[in-house]
Parts: sequence; structure tokens; C-alpha cells
Amino acid sequence: MKDKHKLENNFMKYIHENPVEKKLKTGYLQYTVNNLLTVLKNFTKSPEGSTAKIMLVLPEGRNPMQKEFNIREIRLVENKIIGAQEKYRCVILVQ
Repeated sequence: MKDKHKLENNFMKYIHENPVEKKLKTGYLQYTVNNLLTVLKNFTKSPEGSTAKIMLVLPEGRNPMQKEFNIREIRLVENKIIGAQEKYRCVILVQ
């Protein structure tokens, strides 16, 4: 349990300082459905991206009443969780 809590606390650091980042990433401020589908289709072109699990990362310090978010960035990052079966994760950062 302690290791899980430690991973959760350092997750944002893990996302932003990941040394093995794929070139398949983007940083649009406003996504349309076409933009989102294009990015996800590009991920499926690689074996890593096509089998990656998807994770949504909420901003730190957000208002607990906030229910709607804009997509800030979508990345394909190496999964550093010990014992995980998948090697990569598709991470969607929202704001």
C-alpha cells in the first residue's frame, strides 16, 4: 500500500520527466473530434500504441466541484509500474 501511495504522489513527475517518450504526442489547446481521432489513429500505427492502456490524469489542486475538463495533451509514455503487463500507456492530461 505504501508503494502505491508513493507512485500516486510522484505520478505527475513521472509523466513530465519520462526519458523514453514516443514521438506520438500532441499538445492542442482545443481538441475537436477529428483531432482526437487522428491522434488515437496515429497511436494505433505502432505496436506499442495499439496495445497501450488508457489513463486520464486530472489536474492537481482542482476545484472538487469541477466536473468538465478540456484535453490538454495526449502522450504515449513508457509504463514504469513494476509488474505491469503492458509496456506503454496512453495518457490523457486534462485541464
